[in-house]
This record gives sequence, C-alpha cells and structure tokens, in this order.
Amino acid sequence: MSAKSITSSIPITQPIRIPFDRTSKRYKIAALLAYVGLFTVLSPDAIRYSISWWGWSAVVISLTIWTAAALALRSPWKTLVRIPIPLAALLMLMLLSVLWSQYQAITLLTLGLQITATLFALFLANQFSWRQLLHILSNTIRFLLISSLLIELYAAMTGPIAPLFPNYSGSEPPHASYLWVQGNLFEFERIQGIMGNANLLAFTAVLGALLFLIELIVTDRSKWLPGLSLALAVAMAILAKSAGMTVAVGLIAFAALVAIFSEGRPKPTRHRIYRVALAVLAIAILFGVIFRDWVFDLLGRSPDATGRFEIWEKVLGLIWEKPLEGWGWTGYWIPGTEPFEGLVSINGVPMYQAHNAYLDTWMQLGILGLGLLVWLMIAVFARLWAVAVRHTSPLYLYPLFGFLVIAAQSLTESRLLIEAGWVLLVLLATKSREPFAELEPLGRTPKRLKLLRLPLRILGR
Repeated sequence: MSAKSITSSIPITQPIRIPFDRTSKRYKIAALLAYVGLFTVLSPDAIRYSISWWGWSAVVISLTIWTAAALALRSPWKTLVRIPIPLAALLMLMLLSVLWSQYQAITLLTLGLQITATLFALFLANQFSWRQLLHILSNTIRFLLISSLLIELYAAMTGPIAPLFPNYSGSEPPHASYLWVQGNLFEFERIQGIMGNANLLAFTAVLGALLFLIELIVTDRSKWLPGLSLALAVAMAILAKSAGMTVAVGLIAFAALVAIFSEGRPKPTRHRIYRVALAVLAIAILFGVIFRDWVFDLLGRSPDATGRFEIWEKVLGLIWEKPLEGWGWTGYWIPGTEPFEGLVSINGVPMYQAHNAYLDTWMQLGILGLGLLVWLMIAVFARLWAVAVRHTSPLYLYPLFGFLVIAAQSLTESRLLIEAGWVLLVLLATKSREPFAELEPLGRTPKRLKLLRLPLRILGR
C-alpha cells in the first residue's frame, strides 16, 4: 500500500497514540535508560577517558542487560517484525562473516557491541513516540553541548586536558589529537568538547541544532530554552569546524525546502518538483567534483580531503584482495589487528577507520554487504521522506533531518557503522516502519503556513 493511500485513509480526528504517561514511574525509568544510553553512544570517549576501557565495558554490559529486560517487558515482537529486510540481512551477514573472518575473535567481540547498539535502538523505537524521542534526544544533546562548552572554557583557562586513562604510553601524548581537550577555544581553532573529538562534536552540534529548531517550532511551552539551545548548537558547530557537517547543513536545508514546498501538492506537481531538485543537486555535485580544490579550500580543508584520499586508496587495495566476501566484520578497526595495524598513519596518528562507511562495509562484508547497506539507506530515506512530506506537522521533519546528518557523515566517517551512528540508523529504520495510523493526527494547515506564522508566535510570547 502506498504512503498516499495510507494517509488518505486516516481520519483527522484520530486520537494521538501515547506509549505511556510521562509522569508515570515506568516512563521515568525508561527515560533514564534512554538518557544514559544516548550519552554513552554519543560521547563514548568521555567515558573511556574518565573511567577507563574497563569502566566503559562495565557500563556497556550493564546497559545491555537493562535494555534487553526493558525491551522484553513491552511487546518486543511488534518492534522486531518492523526491522526492514536489508537491516536484518546486514546483521545476519555480520554474523556469518565469522566463518571467513581473518580475525575471528575480533569479529565475535565487535558483533557483541553491534548487538548491544541494535538492542538499544530497538528499545528506543519500542518505548517512545516520535515526540517523546525529540524530547529525550534534545535534552541529551543539550546536556552534552553545555558540558562541552564548560570543559572547553576550563581547558582554555587552565591548559589542555589529558585523558585520566590515556590510550598512549609515556607522560606526554605523541600528538595533540590524543588529548581529551586541547584548549583551543580562545584561539578559535577546532574544539573537541566533552566528546574529545572535533568531528563527533560537530556531528552532535548539527544534529542538536536541527532537533532544537523543530523543538522551537512544535513546542507550546516557552521558546527560550530551545532558542538558546539552538544558538549554542550553531556556535559549537562553527567552532568544531567540520567540513563534512558544513556540507550536511547545506544538504539538509535543500531537502527541507523541497519537502516543505512539496507538501499537499498533486502527485504530478510533486514529481516535477523532485525532478528539478534532483537536477539542481546533480549540478551542484558536478560543480563540486570539477572545482574540488576550490571547494576544499572554501571549507578549510586540503585538496586531499585531509588525508582521506590516501586512506581510501589503501582501503580499496584491501577491497580488491577480497571483493566478494570481505575480510570479516569489525566495525571500527581494532588496534593491533591485521591488516589494519599500520595501514594508514597521518601526521604520526594511526587511522582506525576507512573514513567512509560504504568502503568500510565493502572491505569488511564484501560486495553483498555494500549492496545491503545502500539498499537500507535508500529504503529508510524513502520512508522518512514520505512521512515528512505527507504529514502536516513539522514534528515529522526531524527524523528525515537526523537521517540526512548520519548519511552525510557516512561519506567522510565510518561512524554510521558503530555507536551513535548505528543506533540512529536502526532507530530510524525501524521506527519509520510503524503504521502511519500510529502517528499524531493530520492537521488542516500545511507546514509551510505554520512555519510562516512562527515568528508571530515567538514574538507573541
């Protein structure tokens, strides 16, 4: 059944489905797990730097047990059956890769982490509505960004902060990237925040900015908190200076305009808009390829994309050795594992990812794994786009925006395959397959009119 036929059969007066009362004890316990879990996947280095890898492992094991129990107690099958075919097949292929993996023990270990992240994402999809997820995600990222600003201010005034449990030997780090926070805030160089990683901070800040923007639009409460949060997120994203996230913002702004302008149009008109949008996007990509040196310079990056071309060349070399079956699943490359150890080192810093989720998947799971990931990304985008365009509430724009953030990040980072990237992908893939009837009721006012009235609503308060 098409999304159009689904939406046309929904009565406007349909009641909103609320999984459970936010004031209930059950909701508060579930929300606590969600907050702790999201903090863990969004800032894993903060935990590892402060309580060690062993401490982080204890946290992950505890969260896994808690998540499995919480999911089992609340109709898990209704969520499990909504796992899309490409995602289920991709997980199965990760498991089967143990049979031919060149590092079987590592594959088994990382499979455990993959299952943990998957369970947590399924728990989020099972327990919360889209509006509740907006609330929980926004609060988590708000806390992370405020903590990041505070730790950057402290480091700028007192000096760089080294990890309490460093991942290097000796008293001094071999490179500034091994520090937790480099203390660059007042020097207007790249900052790392509590995450200890500028790229991850930029990802979190951009994701937060989009969530806060939607929160600002849909909340009936005071606009001050989401407004100030949005300003902080934009500032942190600028200070983190991620070229990939800069591109992501442009892509999301373009997609938002197309989605909002397409809402409520007849099918032929929508398709005409889509064709024009695809043509504009194709021209922009062609321009970027032809004038890539100028584009990289504009983004503050070297013509080789800060060493990524070298990484991709080495990874392609490994792919051609085992193009069909791959080397075996590992997610991130584990230090000391062949053939990754010493494969790429930039400025004395070893690289432990392909900096492209698709090349990493192809290398680890072969051509079938790559095909399944591409299928999954296309399927999730199509479903989220249908919801965003056909529903009248701006609330349903943020799942599409969140997907575009992780999709853009997947081109220059492999974090889509682990931790927060994987959790968000599984969450969006599963949650988007819920029946349209379970969404909040359709309104009579298109999103574009609601957005035009937003300044008046803000000023009115």
